[in-house]
Amino acid sequence: MSRWGIGPTFASLSIVYGMMTLAINRYFYPAFQMGLVPYWLLSILGIALIVIGVPSFMIAVKTVMRAYNADALVTDGIFRCCRHPVYGSWVVFIVPGIVFLANSWIGLTIPLFMYFLLRQLVKKEEIYLEHVFGSQYLEYKKRVPCIFPVGCLSKRITRLIQTT
Repeated sequence: MSRWGIGPTFASLSIVYGMMTLAINRYFYPAFQMGLVPYWLLSILGIALIVIGVPSFMIAVKTVMRAYNADALVTDGIFRCCRHPVYGSWVVFIVPGIVFLANSWIGLTIPLFMYFLLRQLVKKEEIYLEHVFGSQYLEYKKRVPCIFPVGCLSKRITRLIQTT
C-alpha cells in the first residue's frame, strides 16, 4: 500500500458526489436552503467546524507521513482519538462546515456519503495495517474508534464534569 492509502479513491469519489449534489442544489435553488436555522448560526457553526478540522487534518497528515517513512504505528496524539483522523477530519469537521456555510440541506448527504464510502474503503487499509503491525494494531483497533472521536470526547467530558 502506498503512503496515500485509500485517500485518492476516497477523495475522487467524494468530490464527484459532492459536485453532483452541489449541482442539484444550484439547479433547485432555493429549495434546499436550511430555512429553519438562522444563517448567522450556520456560519458560526461552519467556521468552527472548519477551524477544528483543518489543523486536525494537517497534524494527522504530517504524523502519518512521518510514521510511514519510519515504518511505525502511531497510536498517540490525534491517533489516540480515532484510527483514521486524516479521513475523519474531512467527514466530521471540514465537509459539514462547508455544507453549513453553503446553507444546503441536500449538502448534508455529502458527509453521510463520505462516511459510508470510507467505512467500505478503509477495510483495505486496516487489513494492510493488521498484516504489517499484527497484534499491536489489533490491540489499538480494539481501543480506538475508526472515524468518530467519540471515546476521546466522552473521556474529556467526563473529566470536565468530575473536576467541577
